[in-house]
Amino acid sequence: MIAIAMLLLAVLGISLNLAFAGVLMQPDWALALLLASLLAHRRNWVWVLPAVLMHDVIFYGSFNINSIIMGILPLGMIYLDQHLGAGLPQRLMLMLTVVLGLLWPGWSVSACLLTLCLCIPIWHLLTRQYAQQTV
Repeated sequence: MIAIAMLLLAVLGISLNLAFAGVLMQPDWALALLLASLLAHRRNWVWVLPAVLMHDVIFYGSFNINSIIMGILPLGMIYLDQHLGAGLPQRLMLMLTVVLGLLWPGWSVSACLLTLCLCIPIWHLLTRQYAQQTV
């Protein structure tokens, strides 16, 4: 149920970015939602990675650096979890890495910061939601 809701919100985010491109300073809504979903539960890669590929094709016409970074992210999460434990600093560093990848296709620094500021509360809410499901 969470996956369907996040995918629908990501499609809405893509629509918002396309509708208000060049008019408003805005975050990458879809990438923030998909990144938060992946960071909240690494097994979400099954549906997050195809959505990120779709995101990049819609925005850039081909696969972009975000697709590559997001493709490597679950492996990085597994490696860091095994060696350092599942912790907040590791997840924040991975989040920052993905958001900095937005600079490559030409997003402004302020749009990257907005994306980061949007991703953190969504990640927090999703983490709490997944924790409540396991209890």
